[in-house]
Amino acid sequence: MRPGAGQKALFAASTHLADAGRPKSKTRTANELQGGFAWGSHKAARREKEAADRRAEEDKARRRAKAAEATAAKKEAKAKKKEAKRAPSACTLEEERRARAAAELRAQEERAAQLAAEQESARRAEREAAELAGAAERAALREDAELAEALRRSEVDAEEALARRVSRCEEAVSSESTGGGGDLLQRVERLEASLGAATEGSLEERVGAIERLIEPEAAEQHLPAAEPLAAVSLADAGLDTGRPAAPESTMGGETTCIVCFARVKSHAAVPCGHLCACGPCSELMRECPYCREPVMMWMVPRPV
Repeated sequence: MRPGAGQKALFAASTHLADAGRPKSKTRTANELQGGFAWGSHKAARREKEAADRRAEEDKARRRAKAAEATAAKKEAKAKKKEAKRAPSACTLEEERRARAAAELRAQEERAAQLAAEQESARRAEREAAELAGAAERAALREDAELAEALRRSEVDAEEALARRVSRCEEAVSSESTGGGGDLLQRVERLEASLGAATEGSLEERVGAIERLIEPEAAEQHLPAAEPLAAVSLADAGLDTGRPAAPESTMGGETTCIVCFARVKSHAAVPCGHLCACGPCSELMRECPYCREPVMMWMVPRPV
C-alpha cells in the first residue's frame, strides 16, 4: 500500500460518520465528500513529495559522503605513495651503506699505499746519503793517502838532494884542502862565527852557508882572468835542476815575487834553491812556483 492511502480512507470514514447524524441534501454531501477527498489527496501528495525530497537529499548526502570518503582515501593513498617514494627502501639503504664502506676501504688502501711510497722514498734517500757519505769518506781517505805518499816522496827527494849537496860540499872542501886552499876552512869558521847560530842550526842551514862560501870561490877558479867575475845566484849555488831560464814575464822581474808580482823576492825554496817568492807567498806555497818541485822549507839567503 502506498503511503497516505490509509489516511485517506480514515478521513473518508470519519467524514461519513459525522454526516450520518444530520440530514443533508444529496448534492451538498457529494460536494463535501468530493472536496474532502481532493484536499486529502493534495495533502498526501505533498507529504509524498516532501518524503521523496528528503530521500533525495539523503541520497545526495550519502553520495557526497561517499565521494568525500573516496576523495579522502585517494588523497591518503597518494600521500602514502609520495611518502614511500621519498623514504628510501631498505635495499637502497643497504646499497648506500655498502658503497660508503667500499669508499672508506679504497681511501684506506690509498693512504696505506701513499705511506708505503713515502717510507720507500725515505729509505732510498737514506741509502743514497749513506752511499754519498761512503764515497766522500773513501775519496778523503784516498786523498789523504795520496798526500801522504806525495809528502813521503818529497821528503825522500829532499833528503836525496840534500845528500847530493852535502856530497858536493865535501868534495869541494876536499879538493880545496888538497889543492892548497887552506884559507877555505878559515873562511867557513869566520862565516859560522858571523852567523852565530849557524853552528847550532840544522844541517840544511850549514850546507847552505858552505855552498854560499864555496860557489864564488869555484867560479873565480874556473873563469878566465880577462873576463869579469859573474854574479852567482842562489839557484845556481843550490841544486841545479837543468831547466832553461824562465822569461821575464814568468819571473815577475829580477827582484819581484813571481807569485804576487808586487813584493821583493826574499825567500828561496829548499831543496831546489830557486829564489822566487816573497815571505807572505812562500808561507802559502808547498811547491816551488818556478820548477814545481816539492818544497821542504823556505829560507832567506844571507849573502856575505
